[in-house]
Amino acid sequence: MPTFPSNGRVPFGRSLRIIAGREIRLRTFSRAALMGLAFSVLIIAGLIFVPKLIGGDAERARVAVVGMTPTQLQVASAQLPGHELVQGQPGQVPDKRTPYVVSLGEAGTTGAAWKSSQLTDLEGIVTRLQLDRLAGEDRAVATPQLTAVSDDSEDTARLLIGYLVVVLLFGQIVGMASAVTQALMEEKANRVIDLLLPKVKTLALLWGKVIGAGVAGLVQTGVMAAAALLLLAVSGDHTTMGIVLEIGWVVLLWYALGFLFMGVIYGAVGGLMRKPDDAPTITVPMQLINMMTFLVGIVAVQNPAAAWVDVINKVPPFSAVLVPLGVITREISTADVLASTAVILACALVLSLIGARLFAAAVRMDTPGEALRRFWRRTA
Repeated sequence: MPTFPSNGRVPFGRSLRIIAGREIRLRTFSRAALMGLAFSVLIIAGLIFVPKLIGGDAERARVAVVGMTPTQLQVASAQLPGHELVQGQPGQVPDKRTPYVVSLGEAGTTGAAWKSSQLTDLEGIVTRLQLDRLAGEDRAVATPQLTAVSDDSEDTARLLIGYLVVVLLFGQIVGMASAVTQALMEEKANRVIDLLLPKVKTLALLWGKVIGAGVAGLVQTGVMAAAALLLLAVSGDHTTMGIVLEIGWVVLLWYALGFLFMGVIYGAVGGLMRKPDDAPTITVPMQLINMMTFLVGIVAVQNPAAAWVDVINKVPPFSAVLVPLGVITREISTADVLASTAVILACALVLSLIGARLFAAAVRMDTPGEALRRFWRRTA
């Protein structure tokens, strides 16, 4: 049977486990949490499947064919109703208007595409047309030689994934950090916290809330990543699936780092609030920081290689969304990733110490002003 100190306090480790465990269950298995997670998965499914249902890219429809008569071209067009076949010129190179050029010659069939991501479609075009037979060649059909003008096989997919990561990662970090504030504010307003303080240390109360919400958010983020992989496998998009597998650990790591930084701040803010009416005034600075972080992330997606992104990705909390974006788009070096990680960890450690002292002063005071005055007296 466990023994407790003579002052009646629950040991720090046990109180931390109890508080964190309650938060994990509440933030993971409550109806609101499950509905929010299901909604997020539906959004991911829509982003994966809706573009496929709407239709393909119009730029892929035009094929310039060299070495076929008009009659042969008409016959070939019947085999590819989804493409516009036109007479090509010798030496013609694909461009945005005519992304495919297929040439018939003595040496066999050659095909060129505007982008490397179109090579699969080009291969299907060449195979279905059976160009050597349509050209009247009696010899065996040789393997066509396919090339691409530019390599973009992953660029578009990486930018799209980068955009989604910025939005979802920001939403998860801010959402779970706000949950810490909400929980502490409610417990302070209904005086539940007055029953807890004689039994647990204020540091255990703060870190229990932060750890519990953080783990719940990490579980939700992992579920969304797993759902994305499953949906990509079903859709057959192996290129995007490979990118998600490559960067999955980066997203989970930077969710943890970003939440660690924001969680202790939101915990201290939650201790300052006595009732819900205090939220609009006290949380204004946090809302401004959140808005700036989101806007910086969205703008950075437009040009991940910009010089200003390379500078600001070392500054928390911006680094929580900019570093994963840089890893996804391959625009950030390993040294920069390590530097950004060290900076956000150091800042989170300092803020956790400051936040714990502010929280300890706030939970015992009735007004934010009293809490701040007590905090400054203790730190002076």
